[in-house]
Amino acid sequence: MSRQVLGVEEVDMAAEALRIAEFAKFKPAYYLDEINEIQINGSSWRMLASVEIENSEEEHFLAVMDKWTLSAETIIPPVERTVVDDLNKTQEPSHNGADLGLVNSHIRRTLIPKRKGKDCWLEEDVVVSKLDSSKYVQFIPRVTNPSDIPFYYPQVATYGFGYIRTGADCTACTLVILVRELTIGSAVATKKQRSVWQDLIKKLYKWTVTERFGYQKHSEHDVIIGYEQYTAKYHQLKAKYAQRWVEGWPEQTDPKKFVYEDIAIASWLICLWEQDTVAQDNRQPTFVDLGCGNGFLVYLLTSEGYNGYGIDQCARKIWTQYDCHVDLRAQTLEPFNFVTNADWVIGNHADELAPWVPIVAANSTSPSTKFVVIPCCPHDLSGKKMPLKANAGQSKYHIYVKYICDLSEQCGFITEREYLRIPSTKNVAILGCARTHGDHRESIAKLCESGQSDFVARIPDSVKNKLSMEKAKQRAHKPALPAE
Repeated sequence: MSRQVLGVEEVDMAAEALRIAEFAKFKPAYYLDEINEIQINGSSWRMLASVEIENSEEEHFLAVMDKWTLSAETIIPPVERTVVDDLNKTQEPSHNGADLGLVNSHIRRTLIPKRKGKDCWLEEDVVVSKLDSSKYVQFIPRVTNPSDIPFYYPQVATYGFGYIRTGADCTACTLVILVRELTIGSAVATKKQRSVWQDLIKKLYKWTVTERFGYQKHSEHDVIIGYEQYTAKYHQLKAKYAQRWVEGWPEQTDPKKFVYEDIAIASWLICLWEQDTVAQDNRQPTFVDLGCGNGFLVYLLTSEGYNGYGIDQCARKIWTQYDCHVDLRAQTLEPFNFVTNADWVIGNHADELAPWVPIVAANSTSPSTKFVVIPCCPHDLSGKKMPLKANAGQSKYHIYVKYICDLSEQCGFITEREYLRIPSTKNVAILGCARTHGDHRESIAKLCESGQSDFVARIPDSVKNKLSMEKAKQRAHKPALPAE
């Protein structure tokens, strides 16, 4: 069964211009240093922020609240996921809540933190109410003692968002953030708490505006691998490998980028391969990583019990720090002549080798070899950089992704895509798992022939540095021209 990636790769520039114009009208009022107490239906609230909003309706506000209710991690980053325990509960909400009018809905949910061994879960009521022509949404922690509120949650008895109609004819609208504090000032006691409320009113405004314009997400994550499965594996590998390698990274590159990004990619691949194990009669898949660079991804996969190796044009300093069973090979690769019997061919930001990954997989001695490529800088089969032209609303990166997908389909693969949760804007994984019926040997041979005739292997960095030093020496010893 084909899995479809949702999202758009072209932006409606007219709608985007209108949306950005609305964003420019964002002029909030903050009440963080002064106490702005208001009465709503007989209950006292402290208003922390407000902003006027034009042309947005109640349903736009409620659509944002629905998203934030079902996915608390959207606005509370330390939360891993949200479990809705019951919809429209008949029981009364926690006693910490307040009467904000007619209750339209009452949801009970549980917030599950990322650091499960350190932070506690939190049960919470979410109550949507209507009072006159205004709407309110309360978030009420179900705790008996304020000390039971975890660090990642606002230090309040309850907090809420409001869509308030104002003016004589109730046509003007204001978005507000309201809290009922545990003690005076507990909601804004630290600089971080203040920045959270400032960020939330901005998000509330932008998301409400965006709902009005019928926003469609540019990418949809977790289509092939489920969010819970992936995050569980990611946190497991992060706890196992991250600290050691971030602190002891021997390369000049940023350890946080490479360590966390490769842990994320390894987590996703392992989840994918755990599904693939069933198809392989419980045999773990083997792999080859083309253009493996620092080899950290190969190290992670090998350390987790997968057999494979990585190839790169030159060795890196870090290679000597890996265990001896990590197989990394320094060699110049001619992709049109390279043959493997690995179950998976990987190309992770492999530059000039990236478009060759599906061809190498198709030329494998095993008819079941699959591939995954995460493209970065655009190169064609000659190894040269591609001059891409994008129209308004298009991304050059997605044009390149489409180019590799076209190559994959010419090789007979049913191509899939997934937006990975990695700290990079170049985060599309292209997969070739299943193959179409028919003989594609002729088209594969033509691709190899056209690429081979023009292919120019990259000059190793060590050679580049040596040539640069020699040129510098020649310039230094070049005799000066005689003065006229």
